[in-house]
Amino acid sequence: MIREYSPADEGAVMELFAAYPYGDLRRYRLVNREKQAAYLLHKLPGCARDGRVLVAEEGGRIRAIAALRPLPWDSGIFGIAMGHIPLFVHPGAGRGDRSSIGALIEAILAACRADGIVHLNVRADADDLALVHCLEGAGFYLVDTIVTYIFIPRRQELGHGKYLFKTRLYAPEDHDAVLAVADEAYKGFIGRYHADPRLPREAADRLYRAWAERLLDGGVAETIIVAERKGKVVGFLGYRLKQDLLEATGVRCVGGGLGGCTQEGFGAYAAIIEEAMREGMHRYDMQDFETQINNVNIVRIYQKLNFEYARAKYTFHAWLGQAPPPGTEPSPRAGGVARPDNAAGRT
Repeated sequence: MIREYSPADEGAVMELFAAYPYGDLRRYRLVNREKQAAYLLHKLPGCARDGRVLVAEEGGRIRAIAALRPLPWDSGIFGIAMGHIPLFVHPGAGRGDRSSIGALIEAILAACRADGIVHLNVRADADDLALVHCLEGAGFYLVDTIVTYIFIPRRQELGHGKYLFKTRLYAPEDHDAVLAVADEAYKGFIGRYHADPRLPREAADRLYRAWAERLLDGGVAETIIVAERKGKVVGFLGYRLKQDLLEATGVRCVGGGLGGCTQEGFGAYAAIIEEAMREGMHRYDMQDFETQINNVNIVRIYQKLNFEYARAKYTFHAWLGQAPPPGTEPSPRAGGVARPDNAAGRT
């Protein structure tokens, strides 16, 4: 049976969260199992307020839980109603669990249709093959894979390189220069929206420009580092404290945001990342940063600076609108597309 989540379900849901084997934080050594479950529980009120939270119940037991939220900002860029599944938790990979997973996915798709959502995205842990297979069986298609690396200052020694670039904190007079860097860095970029054949490429291009503008307006970053060469801004990185993680676990983790470099600034991103680590080393407990799995240059930077691998997640999209034009039907295994080495952001 699929039904709406109720606050009375909290105890049963916490048991499910505590047993969940694929949590995002399971390799974050500062976050124990109890805190991992608390982090998942912390997500539910916001999801219920802005969207829906559904549970799959069998024999009086909650077998799976998932949340659905609208994406108003993305919807404004693409001109269609878009949604996101920010949470999908189940206990394991047994046959019965796959039945509950599949039923919950179908209920979410039905809720999207009822709400007029025509495009849906979800990320699944690379180890969670039960969810991956159920998503593909329901018509979701792969558009990219995100890898996450972490750094814990108290437990790891930061690597060091020699750079030709000066790094410093962003100043308001850098505004136009940073936008110009973003325009160049993301020209020809292939992110998950570009990899989706049902979405217009020009709108996907606009998204990164709009994201950079939000970054500079303080919407998605609290710290911005820029790199200069001969007095010219050639790279940037914006990041923020993950407030939800702090509230749920007490761990001060910084990450997220957007970054990139011009061709003239090729190689500057390593200097920017190192500066960001040193800038926040005494203010944060840990840092995490993400990139596409095929962004080899950025992954090598993380490895050079002694970051630790934490997780990989597949990004899936589903199209619930009218049938696409002939020849644009995506392969279930689409993804792994080329991307410029100077772009480091993600969505």
